[in-house]
Amino acid sequence: MNLMQTDKKFDAVLVAGEGESSYKVYHQHKAFLKINNKCIINYVVDALQKVNSIRDIYIVGLRDKLNEIFKSSEADFEYSKPIHIIPQKNNLYENIWHTFLQTIPDGENMQDLENSAYADKAVLIVPCDSPLLTPHEVEHFISHSQIENHDHVLGLTSKQNLEFFYPRDGKPGIKMAYLHLKENSYRINNLHLVKPIRIENREYIQKMYQYRHQRNFKNMVLFGLSLLGKDKAKHYQYYFGVQMGLLFASLGLESMVRVFRSLTPKKALEKSISNILKARFMGLEVPYAGAALDIDNDRDYEAIKIRFNEWREYLSHPEKSPLPLSQ
Repeated sequence: MNLMQTDKKFDAVLVAGEGESSYKVYHQHKAFLKINNKCIINYVVDALQKVNSIRDIYIVGLRDKLNEIFKSSEADFEYSKPIHIIPQKNNLYENIWHTFLQTIPDGENMQDLENSAYADKAVLIVPCDSPLLTPHEVEHFISHSQIENHDHVLGLTSKQNLEFFYPRDGKPGIKMAYLHLKENSYRINNLHLVKPIRIENREYIQKMYQYRHQRNFKNMVLFGLSLLGKDKAKHYQYYFGVQMGLLFASLGLESMVRVFRSLTPKKALEKSISNILKARFMGLEVPYAGAALDIDNDRDYEAIKIRFNEWREYLSHPEKSPLPLSQ
C-alpha cells in the first residue's frame, strides 16, 4: 500500500487511562476488550506502526497492565517505532499534558514553554477504542491538517461515509449520533493533531470531556452554562443549534433538524471553539471511517466483534471510500 507522504513526523499519544470518568464496556476499560483474541489497543498500535508520519508512540495508562499486554503473546507483530509507557495521572487533561511533556527533552523541568523551541510542537492524539483504525486514514488526516496554520485540528467523518456500517440485512451494525452542521452531518472521529502549548485554555478540555455524554440532559445544561461562564455568551447559539439538532434527530424529526442545523455553519462553529480555547481550531473532514467506529457501549462492541473481519477488509482499501471530500 502506498501511503501519502508528509515531510514532518509527529509523536502519537494514545490515551488509555483508567479513571472514574473513563467509559467502560462490560465493566472493562475499552482498550483491553478483545476481538479475535487480541486486545483492541493492539490493533490501534499496529495501525500507528505503519504510518510514515508517526515517530514515537506514547501510551498513557496503568503502567503494569500496559507492559503486561505488550509483552504478552498477543502482541504478534514486530514494533518498528519506539513505544513509551507513561503512568497515568488524575484525569484526561493531566494525562495528555503530562505525556506531551515526555515527548520534550526534560520537558517537565523546562521553564517558559511558551517561548521555547517546542512552543509549536504538535502531537497526534489517538483513541484507544477504535480497532478499525487504518494507516491510510491517519496519514490522510495528518497530511491534510495544515497544522502550520492551526493549533488544534479535529477529525470529522461524514454521515455518508458511515452509513455502510449501519445494521442491515439482519446483521448488527453501529448507528451513530451526529453533529448536524449547515454543510453536512458529521461524527467526531477522535483524531486530534494538537499543539498543546499554544492552547491557552488547556484546562477547558477536561470540562468538555467531563460533559461529553451529551444525550444526558443534565450534562447538556451544565456544559452550556460552562460556555456562558467563559464570558462568550454569543457562542451559545452554536452550541444550542448542535444540541437541538442531536435532540430532534433522536426523535426522528428531520424537519426540525434542518431548522437548527441552519444556525450552525461549520466555519462559525470553528471560530467559536477557537475563541473559547484561545487557539486556532479546525474540524477536518476525513473520507475514511475507521477512527470514528469507536466502541461506546456493549452493543457496539458485539457488532464490531461479529463484523470485524468484513469491515476491516472493506476499510483496508482506500479506493472504497464512498464519497469524495466535500471541502
